Amino acid sequence: MAVRLAEKPPIEDDLHACTMCGYCVPVCPPYREIGFESAAPRGKVYFMREFDKRGLGVVDWLLRRKTLPDAEFSKAVFECTACGACENICMADIPFDGLWQDVKEWMVDSGLGMPEQAPVFERVRETHNIYGEPHERRGAWLPKEARNDPSPEVVYWVGCAASYRKQRIAESVVKILNAARVRYRILGTGEWCSGAPLANMGFGSYVKKELMPRNIEAVAETGAKILVTACSEDVRAFLKDYRRWGGNPPFSVLHITQYVERLVSDKRLVFTKPLPNLKAAFHDSCAQGRVTGMYDAPRNAMKFLKGLVPLEMFPSKSDAHCSGAGAGFPLVFPDQASSLGAKRLQAAMDVGAQAVVTTCPHAEMHFEDIAKRQNIPLQTLDIAEVLAQAL
Repeated sequence: MAVRLAEKPPIEDDLHACTMCGYCVPVCPPYREIGFESAAPRGKVYFMREFDKRGLGVVDWLLRRKTLPDAEFSKAVFECTACGACENICMADIPFDGLWQDVKEWMVDSGLGMPEQAPVFERVRETHNIYGEPHERRGAWLPKEARNDPSPEVVYWVGCAASYRKQRIAESVVKILNAARVRYRILGTGEWCSGAPLANMGFGSYVKKELMPRNIEAVAETGAKILVTACSEDVRAFLKDYRRWGGNPPFSVLHITQYVERLVSDKRLVFTKPLPNLKAAFHDSCAQGRVTGMYDAPRNAMKFLKGLVPLEMFPSKSDAHCSGAGAGFPLVFPDQASSLGAKRLQAAMDVGAQAVVTTCPHAEMHFEDIAKRQNIPLQTLDIAEVLAQAL
């Protein structure tokens, strides 16, 4: 049955700016795993440029060229972790991060999305979180010492992962905010999924129309001038995606490590409890690192901690390898995702680490699962947990 394509996003200028230099090929995580250029950005760009030439008609027919996007092409498009490495290295400055979101959205709107990822969208639409947990339980983790100030200086945006799967992260952030006597508000059921994972699975239309305006309004209504979160995906959503789509949140967006830097500088927070000589390798989250350019704040925050031995994995910062956890990639390509994560854990062990520390709850859970299945002797920790232990 013929595919009825949705309107193609306006990406022609970016596609034809590509010089086909191939710099993006070796840095692409799926390409490194399978070695097929169909998975690499250059291969996908080549196909879409050929699709733009489909008006040749007779030539295509004579050469039996297949240049119409179909399920096979769509699968190649979704063979992407949204790591941002292609944009980071592109000599033509093509904004690949947003481009792949747009192309995935085009595929989903054309009925060519990945069926393995569709349940995530349905869960968010029905329960406002990616796990399908009851929405009324979003704030069930709240400890008794949590303070919801009626006039907050900060909104703590918890996120789906910390609300339902990694409550230790949420509790750690509360401990940090309490120690600094910050006036904060936690929205509870007023908080919905930020939509960052959905946008990277091709469901950007829903995120733009439903989640983005609703979430910006929910935070703005509190009067707080700062949104703080411990989730790199939520940093990405508010700081990068919403602004690209014209959302323009009327408040600052900070990762908890950026806010910790500020609190320490303002002498509102002091870390006094030594850690037990923990050798910790820091993994740069793609969403927070390459996509938003936030490399220094987590490292600076770790320097405040006595007894912590911070280690750098190779490669790191803008060249850091992806964990394989992003963009719903493990749902469609589980073996590749597992291999990418295992290699990152091995990189941590190669520098003598006892633990991997990250700012992404999704990467943390991915690492944790791989370490358990493969009997890898490494702790996996969120940086908020490490900071809270030192208070």
